[in-house]
Amino acid sequence: MSPLPALRYSHSPIPPPAVPPGPARVSAFKSKETSGLRPSGHTTVNKSNLTVIVISDDDDDEVPRGLAASSPAPLACAPVPPPALVLATAAPSSEKQPYSTIKPAPAVIRNLGPRTPRASVKNWATLATLPQNFRSRAHASLWRGSSGPRDDCRGKGQTAFQWFSSARRPYLQAEIRETLLAGTQSLLRLNQEEVNELGELEKLSRPVVIHVDFSPDEVENLRTVARQILKLPANKKEVKKDLAKVLGKNFTHAQKIASAVARSNKLPHRDKRDIARFIRDAINSKTAKEPAILSLQRDDYDQAGSFVRSTRTHSLLFAREISGQRGRLLDLKNEFMKCLEDSLELRLEWTDCAGDIATITWVSNDNFVCGTTEHSDAHNQQYNKPGNLALGACSKGTLRAFPHHRVVRPVVPEGENSTAAMRESQDPWLYSSVVSSDYDAIHDRAFTSGFDRTVKIWSVDKSGSSMGLTGEWAHNGNVNFVAASKHESGLVATAADVAADAVRIYWINDDDISTSAFRSYSCSRVTDAEGTAVSTEKWAYFPATMQWGLSPDTRHLLLVGYSPRSRTMDDSDIPEDRLNTGELCLWNGLTGERWRVMSATTSNIFEVLWHPTQDCFIAATSPLGLEVDPRIRTQIRVFCKSEVAELQGKAFSSVKTLDCTAIDINELTIMPNGPQSCYVTAGCTDGNTYVWDTALGDKPTHTLRHGHPIDSYTGEREQEDVGVKFTAWGTTPDRFYTGSSDGVVKVWNIRSLKKPLVRDLLEASGPISCGMFSPDRKRLVVGDATGRVFMLSLDDEEQTPAPFMKVQSPNNRARTVRRLTPVILHPDPAPPAFDAAGNPIHLETGWSRAKVYLESQQLERHSDPTIGVVQGPRYAETGMFRAEAHLEGDPTQPLLAGWGVRQQEDLRAPCESRHKGVLLALRPVPEKPDLARLHLDNTMLDLDVDGLDEPTRRDLESAGVDLDELMNPDYVFDYDDDAPLSEDEF
Repeated sequence: MSPLPALRYSHSPIPPPAVPPGPARVSAFKSKETSGLRPSGHTTVNKSNLTVIVISDDDDDEVPRGLAASSPAPLACAPVPPPALVLATAAPSSEKQPYSTIKPAPAVIRNLGPRTPRASVKNWATLATLPQNFRSRAHASLWRGSSGPRDDCRGKGQTAFQWFSSARRPYLQAEIRETLLAGTQSLLRLNQEEVNELGELEKLSRPVVIHVDFSPDEVENLRTVARQILKLPANKKEVKKDLAKVLGKNFTHAQKIASAVARSNKLPHRDKRDIARFIRDAINSKTAKEPAILSLQRDDYDQAGSFVRSTRTHSLLFAREISGQRGRLLDLKNEFMKCLEDSLELRLEWTDCAGDIATITWVSNDNFVCGTTEHSDAHNQQYNKPGNLALGACSKGTLRAFPHHRVVRPVVPEGENSTAAMRESQDPWLYSSVVSSDYDAIHDRAFTSGFDRTVKIWSVDKSGSSMGLTGEWAHNGNVNFVAASKHESGLVATAADVAADAVRIYWINDDDISTSAFRSYSCSRVTDAEGTAVSTEKWAYFPATMQWGLSPDTRHLLLVGYSPRSRTMDDSDIPEDRLNTGELCLWNGLTGERWRVMSATTSNIFEVLWHPTQDCFIAATSPLGLEVDPRIRTQIRVFCKSEVAELQGKAFSSVKTLDCTAIDINELTIMPNGPQSCYVTAGCTDGNTYVWDTALGDKPTHTLRHGHPIDSYTGEREQEDVGVKFTAWGTTPDRFYTGSSDGVVKVWNIRSLKKPLVRDLLEASGPISCGMFSPDRKRLVVGDATGRVFMLSLDDEEQTPAPFMKVQSPNNRARTVRRLTPVILHPDPAPPAFDAAGNPIHLETGWSRAKVYLESQQLERHSDPTIGVVQGPRYAETGMFRAEAHLEGDPTQPLLAGWGVRQQEDLRAPCESRHKGVLLALRPVPEKPDLARLHLDNTMLDLDVDGLDEPTRRDLESAGVDLDELMNPDYVFDYDDDAPLSEDEF
């Protein structure tokens, strides 16, 4: 078999860890632009002695040194070019068992070496199937479809193993097999041209067999023919040893023996090349100890990769038992946590929420609350719908909506939503955006806030089936933030869109939560030095971020960042000297005292975050300083408690500044990596996440990039796109998660300086808008901008069965897909008793209003039932007139002629005449002698407009006659100079 010159394979050694036997799982994946092919094994069985070869799935594709010492020796890698097809694994079988009864045993090889030369690897970012997202797409393909992994190799008898009876059983030399085994550490990538060259490889509906070892019967037949050709007597010694001895002494006759065996038809499924290769291996004592089959099969669902990942845990356990942690640079505990976390996969998906998922809060390890945005403006209220607040129960697989965040639908004065038909057809309630939520684990209370200007307090059932409203706090503006302190006092802070007293801190009254006392706070920039209000009708300083302290000594401290914002959503309303200004405020929630922040107090604040264990916080601000690099457009400042004795520990000062080139920062995270340093990340609107190690300086160590946004935009991306909206750390610093407007959740290992990207965890149909891990880190809930909620879990048992449906594909073939689970909507709430202005609402039906019109004689029934209802004697009391249809726009004046001819009475055709009209012949014009005198008399009869009496003039004007044009007629005709001329006009 000749190799393809374009193929390249890795020759890295493969240390096989010791693992217990498991079920063979095979499947495939193929994208539109490339084909991802993974090998899988079809092997013979010896249950007492199973050999499984597994490739490590480490982040950097490297085998840990500590594991290599406790693993069997790697396979030798001879520098022999590999063949065109790449293989799977093999396992031993019983020699006494015939091939026709061989059953498959589990064996897995990770994947294949890259087909593309190194020079073309730079284009991989544009391909549809990257190595990092193969696993997520494979899992999504398996999860959304019902076909599951292919079962072609698991049948019984001849159906599953029809290749045994095929006319060809290929055989590869030992060096080539070893090279192929060593080259299966990367995903095999085939472009479309290569797929077309390989033909049936594109389909691979069944495994493609590339190597079949000689069976005991074939070896016996080969020995018999060889002894006959060499004229040697029969021998009863062990077959393989005797054959190797005979061929070794007569290696010069190898080609002669191969040709003779091929002609003798003793080996009907082998050709001369196969026999010659086997003879070569026999002479070199490299034949397989037990017969095996090597095949190539598609792996759409990454089943081989799943098996490999599961074996890494067994390898770590084995290494720990053999030598423990002594002399190892590898942290076994960290590696165990990574192995566990890497099993995180999509398990549930809900759809049909009201809008973008804006907030997610876990209320237990199993239940969560999520809120969405809503269409509530005057021009898009028709798209408003329920589903803005929902309670999810992961174990039950339900997402249940609640109707409490709503207001009475206001009357729109103009636009398409102002008509009576629109008001009649729409829900009387207008559901509001729910943009913030939090949970107090100490007192078991959940909080939600939104654009209905309220904060609602909930008691959530432990089963996740329901939650009850226990209180409500009204505000003077949209409530953008609600945060519950982890302090034992149960403090709760809120922030609304008002210029003064925007921040409140509540002391909850357990007896009546709705009447809980609160203290209001404002930033100092609300007024200037003269005491004049700084904000105007167009802009003001509003809270942009708010966080309670997390360490035991800061849980009573509330940190709030202010930014200037336009009230009309137009940043040009903000004065230029105020654009990069703001304020950073720190209050003691217990006493109401304001603590000092020593620096950057007047900068524009984008985001703040407290350290999880230490008395310090970080703040994303506009750049500050005289020598700031022009490329630096934002900064992240690290604040710690000030050591100035006069301040008595009630102040924080900046100790470090991290530079960032992004124009706006959405999310901040902190991961401690030592007592004096930590990792800091910033997810930005440019689609990148910047990572700093505070021990290494002020420049980012990583720039983690996402792809292009799903939604189109105009202008600069940083100003028009939402960018990265989800950032979170896993259980170790080796796992960091980001989600952006490209609809992808990515997993990173920031400790890997060369290849930080681990894989693409999730691909959503819309931009990622929110996400949060459960408290025990076993589940991850992610929301996107299409109203979908995704639940990912470490436990595959949570992947509950879902209904499937048949979908017609473009090629007229039925395709089975998973039916998505919709949010469970609540019953329609009762209609409101008062309108938005507080006036009682009198509900009227169309029938009741029609009855009033008839009884008041404003309308009356026509005697002709085909006409129906017409204007009554008192119709003028309704005031329902088309003023533009009357003279001078006055409904009391007569109709204009153009409107009068369109009245129903004028449009009715006479019923008397049923016959068709008859054209009459023209009569001849009689000759008249005095034509000149007659013409003179007619000219004297021309209309004299000035001589018309007043009633006549009014009648003409009501008919729409332009008297000025009659008085000054213009008989000049306009000619079209560009009109084409006919041939007769030339």
